[in-house]
Amino acid sequence: MPHHGKGPYLAKRKARRDANGNITHKAVWIIRDGEKSRSTRCSIIDFEEAKRVLEEYKAKRYAEIEITAGFNENEVFIADLIRYYLECNSEWLEAMKPARRREAIKQFERLNSFWGPKTVDQINAFNSKKYKEGRIPNSVRMELVMLRAVINFGAAENRVRLLLTHNYAIPPKPEPRPFAMSLDEVVALYKAARRKKHTFKGEETHHRVSKHIARFILVAVMTGTRSGRISQASFEREPGRPWIDLESGIFYRKADKQLAPHNKRADPIKIPDRLLRLMRRWYRDDKAANVRGYQYLIHWDGRSVDCRRGFYTLKNTVFGKERAAQINRHTLKHTCVTWLLSEGVSIENVAAYVSTTPGIIWKVYSHLLAGKGPVNEIFSKRRVAQRRTLSNPPPRGGHLKLVSSSPS
Repeated sequence: MPHHGKGPYLAKRKARRDANGNITHKAVWIIRDGEKSRSTRCSIIDFEEAKRVLEEYKAKRYAEIEITAGFNENEVFIADLIRYYLECNSEWLEAMKPARRREAIKQFERLNSFWGPKTVDQINAFNSKKYKEGRIPNSVRMELVMLRAVINFGAAENRVRLLLTHNYAIPPKPEPRPFAMSLDEVVALYKAARRKKHTFKGEETHHRVSKHIARFILVAVMTGTRSGRISQASFEREPGRPWIDLESGIFYRKADKQLAPHNKRADPIKIPDRLLRLMRRWYRDDKAANVRGYQYLIHWDGRSVDCRRGFYTLKNTVFGKERAAQINRHTLKHTCVTWLLSEGVSIENVAAYVSTTPGIIWKVYSHLLAGKGPVNEIFSKRRVAQRRTLSNPPPRGGHLKLVSSSPS
């Protein structure tokens, strides 16, 4: 799409007066687009709103023009690439959960509002800095990563020829906060979930309303599985759901033919015996009582549920404000890893169990690994670096001695 001329721009339309000099139409901003003009319905003093209307007009105008192959960076508008990306990945968007889909759509709308009227060659640190103004860094980071994916996809599809190196100025990834919970904290959270009852007119009833959250806490701490996969898991094999095979004791954390990001793998694991006995009892008792949704690991009112809101309420009830702010559902996975490392399980085994890489374990949990391993074992011995020979036997008893092996 060649960009001819200066494109749409804002212009002032003077106030209109009648024959007597009385104002009939106030002065407003209008959009000039070639020989056409369009009112923004914004007064002269409302320039910022007029600019926003202009950006929307540009994005809509350019998105209506079909993108073709082979244009240079200064000829392709980002709005076209966003539209093309969404058209080609519509199935990916439809497969999302409703809440995640709404969030993704809002992210693309924000990208399109700012970047849409710009051409690809205008992706630089200056514009990225303007895009970040007044925004939460982590939110901007995700959106700029999405923008980079859109541009790279367009280039791979030959919708734009990338000749420049673009600086997206993506904010750094926030440092992980593995605030692991202590055993007492997990027990307190679990008991609160087990005991919480429904209230009616200010009085508790016999109905316990957070048993499903108690299940979630146990499974998350004992398997290190991500919350979304726990919430979707089923005791009976269903398409599109993680499956808990109660007979063999295997938790297939990824549904058949389901794609998982390389950094969020979901490999099958052997369920610990204590947890497996509980799962079998949950399934058996719920099925015998004809509880609706008994086939799901975490269920409420006959369907599998995401207990995010319930967990949020529970943690704020059990813990103080400061501690509650440090804890979320993902903290339970951090707790699982922390406990396993503290008990001496090897890094490789922990990484395989929680479906990550040993490198990630080293990076995130280095504070737990300091002082452990062969280095610590060597320097914890009584004698270090003393050569053992028949003519120089090691002394009996004594304190740590660092002896040079070089001749005197």
